[in-house]
Amino acid sequence: MQSVDKPPDGGWGWMVVLSTFLIHVVDVGSYRSMGVFYAEFREVFQESAGNTSFISSVFVGTILMCSPIASALTNLTSCRTVVMAGGVISAVGLGLSYFAQNVVHLIITIGLITGFGVSLTYSPSLAMVGKYFHKRHATANGIAISGTGVSMFILSPLFQFLIDEFGWKGALLIFAAIALNGCVCGALLRPLHLKDAGKAEKAENEDAENEDSSKTCKAIVPFCQKVLKMFDMTLLKSPPFLVYSLSLFGLTLGNSIIFVHLVAHAQGLGVEKTQAAFLPSILGIIEAVARPISGWLSDRLPVRKLYFYMVGCVGLGICNIAIPHAQTYAALVACMVFYGISSGIFYPLIAVLVRKYSGVSRISGGLGWAFVFQGAAYLLGQPIAGWLYDATGNYDMSFYVAATFVFVSVVMLLPLVPKKGKNWTLDTDKPVPDVPCDVCDGVVGLQVRQLPVDMDTVTHEGQNNSAFQHEI
Repeated sequence: MQSVDKPPDGGWGWMVVLSTFLIHVVDVGSYRSMGVFYAEFREVFQESAGNTSFISSVFVGTILMCSPIASALTNLTSCRTVVMAGGVISAVGLGLSYFAQNVVHLIITIGLITGFGVSLTYSPSLAMVGKYFHKRHATANGIAISGTGVSMFILSPLFQFLIDEFGWKGALLIFAAIALNGCVCGALLRPLHLKDAGKAEKAENEDAENEDSSKTCKAIVPFCQKVLKMFDMTLLKSPPFLVYSLSLFGLTLGNSIIFVHLVAHAQGLGVEKTQAAFLPSILGIIEAVARPISGWLSDRLPVRKLYFYMVGCVGLGICNIAIPHAQTYAALVACMVFYGISSGIFYPLIAVLVRKYSGVSRISGGLGWAFVFQGAAYLLGQPIAGWLYDATGNYDMSFYVAATFVFVSVVMLLPLVPKKGKNWTLDTDKPVPDVPCDVCDGVVGLQVRQLPVDMDTVTHEGQNNSAFQHEI
């Protein structure tokens, strides 16, 4: 294992970014293309929209809610080992789906087994990006997760083509073979140890052991302390991290609805299947372009990353309100363009803000617990939208409810907005003494320096210099 003093911000890190990008293309992005299978499953098994939605919601929920397990396994072994194991498990789950006779079977094989396999590839790969990059973390993360957009652009029409040619069973078998490429991606994740992060983690563990609750836990259950350390549960005691995670829950609750109901909503307006399946692809390609650009801009513009993130969330809520009013295919395409831009603004900053509120030494645990909140949102959001459709007969109310959740998530972030009077100085590129380093997101601004009131006290050494006077 390579040991360095600080993140290299390049070098082999770009291969880690490539690996994470491909993981998002092959595994992670697949849940956004499941809407194509959703329409097929509902037609084949003659199930209601709410029950069929459970396949996708359990799949995504398992991916995210099993992230603490993936983080714990990463702490015991390595990111490389866990990701390669995840590639095998996800392929096995998709292969077993070939024998499905009902929706319950698919919930187990796709939702639980494949979801757990993808979970083992998701958070460890993002954690490795956070270990290899610091100053350019948002840029690297934006490039890596843009694979989800590329996946939507490729997989949605590909799945529809495979279903038309080989049926849904044959399409799932081919998808299983594609998922095995996650093993190759995992092999690129070269382990990296940060010396400073290790010291910080050791200090945090020593502080945790001094707490009364930890002493009691250690006295009652000998291995409890080890479990708490492995799952990094003390992060849930951090108010900023908890507030951000709850806001992420609301955002994901609203954002989850579109990916399972968009294709069905378009078909309900009279759009043919092929064109409807292409809508997620449009959204995906816009996201693929917007995410790396957004990450690059957030690293360079003098705007706090939290504000950048909130702007994207507001745009997402507005797009959800606009979708029910889009009655033509061209209007739906326009909504997908703006939806992709808004999503591309805030998505690259999720892992960055998690790293900010948890610390680089605990980024694996931070991502794990943040994804638990996202997973709970996916478990609830899509079935709720399906039941709303069963009650109203259309998807309009689902999108309105989604927008409400997104706007509430933005309001929840207001306690994290820094107080006034906290500025940066260009002299040392460091925060002024009254500003914590982890509050300012690396944004460099101008600090106004007050001139002396008594101008007679101002020195004129430069003008009084003999050489200067000689030149005059």
